[in-house]
Amino acid sequence: MTNIRTAAGRRRAMLLGISAALSLASAGALYGLLYVRSLDYGERCEHGLVRGGGRLLETGASWLPPDAWCRFEDQSLSTTPFWALLLFYGLLTVVVWSVSSLVRTLRPRPNPGLDWQPGHGAPRW
Repeated sequence: MTNIRTAAGRRRAMLLGISAALSLASAGALYGLLYVRSLDYGERCEHGLVRGGGRLLETGASWLPPDAWCRFEDQSLSTTPFWALLLFYGLLTVVVWSVSSLVRTLRPRPNPGLDWQPGHGAPRW
């Protein structure tokens, strides 16, 4: 019986490790794609290569997620679409869940049993 539990635990740890690695690779690839896309966007806005409504008010950039934007009088333009932001943060969530599940699988906490209750330990004299 313990061999079955051990094999199931190893299989679960392997699957969690694979999912953590794949989600981390996917999040890294998406981050790299968004970063490359936003590299010179501010300069292109300042030189007039990006068409916006009215006069250019401001350009900016952020590193998480990598994004660059230009604010014009009538509208704001960004390099990162909304679906990419959702995908990026979804992948980061999967990375955190996978890694935390993997750590919990590899280093389980001891089960205190049914008779254990907080504050009802051994008497202190």
